[in-house]
Amino acid sequence: MKLTTDLSVKKWKPNFKGERASCGQNLYVQGYSNGTRSWVYRLQILDGAKQKSIWLTIGHPAADADHGIAGGSLRLNEARSLAMRISDLIKRGAASADQIKKALTITCPMHEFEDMASKPFVAVEAEVDFSKIPTFDEMYMKWYKLQMASKRWTHKASIQKPLGAYQNHVQKAFGFIPITDVTRRVVFGTLQQVFLEHHDTAKSLHCYVDEVFELALDLEIIEQNPSPRKKKFATRKRKVAHHGTIEASRLPDLYQRIMNGKSDATFKAAAVALIVSALRVANIAYLRQEHYDPETGQYCIPEKSDDDDRVGLMKTGGEYSNVFPPEVRDMINLQLIEGHKYVFVSRYNGRHINPESLRKNFKQFDPNLTSHGFRNCFKEWGHNNDIDQFLVDRYTDHALTGNDKAYRRFDTAEARSDIARRYYAYMVTGVTPAPRKQPLLSAVA
Repeated sequence: MKLTTDLSVKKWKPNFKGERASCGQNLYVQGYSNGTRSWVYRLQILDGAKQKSIWLTIGHPAADADHGIAGGSLRLNEARSLAMRISDLIKRGAASADQIKKALTITCPMHEFEDMASKPFVAVEAEVDFSKIPTFDEMYMKWYKLQMASKRWTHKASIQKPLGAYQNHVQKAFGFIPITDVTRRVVFGTLQQVFLEHHDTAKSLHCYVDEVFELALDLEIIEQNPSPRKKKFATRKRKVAHHGTIEASRLPDLYQRIMNGKSDATFKAAAVALIVSALRVANIAYLRQEHYDPETGQYCIPEKSDDDDRVGLMKTGGEYSNVFPPEVRDMINLQLIEGHKYVFVSRYNGRHINPESLRKNFKQFDPNLTSHGFRNCFKEWGHNNDIDQFLVDRYTDHALTGNDKAYRRFDTAEARSDIARRYYAYMVTGVTPAPRKQPLLSAVA
C-alpha cells in the first residue's frame, strides 16, 4: 500500500518494529511500536558496475506547526522535495553520500540544505591550538563548546541553530582564515548579505560572531573586535506580523461552535481548556495526568530544565499552576482515560492529541486565528473588565515588556483561579460575573 497524503501517513500503523511503508519515489515512512516515525529515503548510487542502496533518515513526520526542517519535522510533500534535492546533489557531484548524512544531523530550513550539504563539515569538538594562530572556525567551535557547557540552550532546534547558521553563511566566507586576519570589511560584507536575505537568522548570527571575537579578545589573540555594531547593517523594512486573534466579544460564538461541532469529547475538552488557560497549545496537548488533579481541577506545567527534553513544558523560569473552573474540570474528567500518561488522548492512535489538530479546529472558526492569539484575546477581555494588568500578566505567564525576574514572588493562585471562573462564565454566557473578594497579595519565598 502506498501512502500518498499526510493523513494516510498519520493513520498508518506498523505491523512490526521498523516496518517501512512506501510513499513513492523511493521515499518511505518507517514506524515503531512506541509511536516513533521517520522519513527514510532510499538513495541509489553506482558502486563500480553495481547499483548500491543507501538508506537515509531525512526527518520525521510533522506533528505541529513547525515543519520544513531538513533532518527534522517535514510534511509529506516536503520530504519528497528533500529527497529529490538529495538525489540531484548526488547526480551533479555537488555532495557525497557522507556529506549528505552529516548535513542531515544538523537540522536546517529546507532552502538552506544544499548549502549545508556542499560545505566542508567540521566537527564540533575542534580544539584551539594556541601554539599557532587559530582560525575563526576553531575559535567558533571553542565558543560553542563553552555555551554548551553553560547550558545556554536546551531545545534541540536552539542547540543546532548556531551551527547551522554559521556553516550556511559564515564558514565558507572567513571560517578558515586565521582570526587575526579577519577584517571588519569581510565581516560586514558577509553579514550584510545575510541581513538582507535572512533577517532573523542574521540577528542571531551577528550575536554569535561578535561573542566569538570578544572571546578571542579576552584571550589576547586579537587586539580589537572587527565585528560592526548591529545598527550598521541595512535591513529591509518588514511589516510586523501579529498573531491572529479574535475579539473577546466573539468568544461565546466560538464556544458554541466547539460544543455543537462534530469533534469528540477529548478535542472539545482540550479546546475549552486551552482557551481558558490562555497558555501555549503544547502546554495543554502534552499535559500529563501526573500534573493534573481530577478532584480539584488543579494543573501544573513543570519548568523546562537543562536535562529534560519533554515537550509542552514552561519556557519561563519556573513551574506554572492554576485551577480549571468546575465545569471545565468535569469536561476533562469525562474523557479522561485512567492510567494513561496524558490527560487528552487521541482516540485514533492512543497517544496525546496533536497540537496541530487543535489549531486546525480553531481555524475553521476564523482562518486567521492562532492558538497564541488566545493570549491576546484574554488580555483584551481582562482590560475590558478592569482586571489589574499585574494579574493578567501572571495569569498568562507573559508580559509584552517581559516579566521581571521576581514576577512570581507574589502568591496569586486564588486570584488567578477566580479569574478563570469569570473568564469561562463570559465565554459561555457573554456576561462577566463579579469578582469574589480576594485576600491581600503576599510574598512567597
